[in-house]
Amino acid sequence: MSNEQIRALGLQELEKISQTNKNAAEWKTWLTDYQFLYRDDSFIGFTNILALKAVDDGNFGVGCILIDGHGNIVAQGNNEVFIPYFRSDRHAEMVVMDKFENTHPDIHEKEGYTLYTSLESCPMCLVRLITSDVNKVFYAAPDSWGGMVSRMAEMPSLWIELCEGKVFSQADCSQELINAANDIFLLNLIELLEKIKNRKNN
Repeated sequence: MSNEQIRALGLQELEKISQTNKNAAEWKTWLTDYQFLYRDDSFIGFTNILALKAVDDGNFGVGCILIDGHGNIVAQGNNEVFIPYFRSDRHAEMVVMDKFENTHPDIHEKEGYTLYTSLESCPMCLVRLITSDVNKVFYAAPDSWGGMVSRMAEMPSLWIELCEGKVFSQADCSQELINAANDIFLLNLIELLEKIKNRKNN
């Protein structure tokens, strides 16, 4: 897919985001106007749009896409932990991999596939991606609270061994998109963490 095609897809998703949330509306305008500069900007820009959609829906602000060896987006999604109903496993990466694996049960080798996510993957998602055989995983914003890619050396030896030959790294994208991914994630983070705490206390 060309940058223009990815931009067109992104604009379609942005149209679904309401204008009632002031912070989301500001990011909607920014993402609409952003011009791609770096190799991964179009893919990361699209994950940021999906992250903003997640915030608008009432979920954690993380977006994710899976592309094939020709650069086509074959699955996309965003965090769905709270909406449409509470599912603790519905992180953006899990949503995307569920979509792809459910609709392509015949594809067993994913060496040509690359996953992009707006936020560094947590331990749960990282293990899923290692198991899935996706060859490359790139994220925009580091997650100092819950990210595991930057701490892969601390994983059990089995998972480290299974990572051999694969790439897990920060994307080649602009600092502006990295900042955007982080800021979008933070838009409703405290509110949603409180919801999880309240669930534990009830």
